[in-house]
Amino acid sequence: MRPIDVRSVFMGPLSLVILVAALSLSACKTTQQNTDEAAAEGDGGETLVVAADETIEPAFTEDPDSIVIDPITGLDEPAYGVGAPLAKRVALLLPLSGARAGLGHDLLDAATLAIFDIGSDKMELVVADTQGTADGAAQAIHQVLAAEPDLVVGPLFAHGVRAAAPIAQQAGINMIALSSDLTVAQQGVYVLGLAPEDQIHRVVAHAANQGHLRFAVLAPQSIYGQRMAVAMEEAVARYGGQVTAHAFYNPDGLDIADAVQELTAYPTRQADLEAQIAELRQRGDEISLAAIERLEDTEAVGVRAFDALLVPESGTLLRQLAGYLGYYDVNPAQTRLLGLASWNDPTLIREPVMNGAWFTSTPDTSRDWFADRFVGAYDSEPIRLATLAYDAMALAAALTSTGSGGDFSERAITDWRGFVGVDGLFRFEDDGKPERGLAVMEISANGVIVVDPAPTAFDTPAVSMLVAP
Repeated sequence: MRPIDVRSVFMGPLSLVILVAALSLSACKTTQQNTDEAAAEGDGGETLVVAADETIEPAFTEDPDSIVIDPITGLDEPAYGVGAPLAKRVALLLPLSGARAGLGHDLLDAATLAIFDIGSDKMELVVADTQGTADGAAQAIHQVLAAEPDLVVGPLFAHGVRAAAPIAQQAGINMIALSSDLTVAQQGVYVLGLAPEDQIHRVVAHAANQGHLRFAVLAPQSIYGQRMAVAMEEAVARYGGQVTAHAFYNPDGLDIADAVQELTAYPTRQADLEAQIAELRQRGDEISLAAIERLEDTEAVGVRAFDALLVPESGTLLRQLAGYLGYYDVNPAQTRLLGLASWNDPTLIREPVMNGAWFTSTPDTSRDWFADRFVGAYDSEPIRLATLAYDAMALAAALTSTGSGGDFSERAITDWRGFVGVDGLFRFEDDGKPERGLAVMEISANGVIVVDPAPTAFDTPAVSMLVAP
């Protein structure tokens, strides 16, 4: 896989296909009704959608000779491109029914968009419903194996990956999992999601480079929170710092105040303040009385044990934490708050303690382009996870176009040069874990700014999967 510049990827012989596909995509938004109709053709109530006119208008399958009998549904379905028997099959496992069906259909729309944009005539897509459950994922992988896929993309959730991965591995098929849970990564199961551990390493590296060496963690008392604390310990040790304080709060938010007091040693520091004021009063001299006047505006004294604090939280609970941190004497002048990509939230600008906070993010250089493509195709804004599905399918197309007949091997997937998608640079390690090129952002009174741009290459230019804008 030679490096390809982002503006020239997949042009040349495929440019005509891309053009034709783009012209006819606007009428192919997937719907729940389409999925329900496909479910009637499935086995045992399973929803099984094969990429066809119900899901994707067959913009480049007008040739009647390209129609093949799908081995799963037994229906006549259009195959992608002329010479369909030689096409590589990619299985896509998504939650198309159940509680997360809306999310699954949004991701299917993004994956569909990637197929049209890339325009590979060497790839055929088979989609199966995981129902958002582990059992559903196991059933879905068994279904798509009947189509003899060359690669599996999905499932989305970690429990689904755990259920489907052994079945795919037994069949000798590599999997690009959409989960962000690194515990499911292994040889042959490559995690594409934006892992919080990677984000922590990136933001800690930046903080250490700026002179912060004393770190603390304020996390939920949960498996996730414990994972974040471990990742913080590993990252800080790697960059020569020290984690000097931990505090955990109930995820329901009932004991936030207690957790913040514990983290900041506020009761001890407040007692020290009262003792200091009492001693000054005993002295009674003019200098001591002036010092007391200054201290009366202070809540506590003493230096906290940390100058950078990781808070791997988001949404309403993060805003509550920010309020308590400010109340218990954590301020931007002394402590730099560190967070994850979920901090890209305009409402956080209103929290004084968040001023100057750093968090990681995928680069946004291609996100506007993707959003415009999505809105143009479906007349709706894409959800944040949509870029993940787009990049996954674009990666599959890139592997399909590798060599003379496509290459889905471990060697191809773990190419150290990596790939570039809408969410920037990424590559996979041999153990299935991802490495991403992330940016570091800063929250300021005027909005969010980039303080440390994302890298555009690892060691050499990465293989890009994007169509030229």
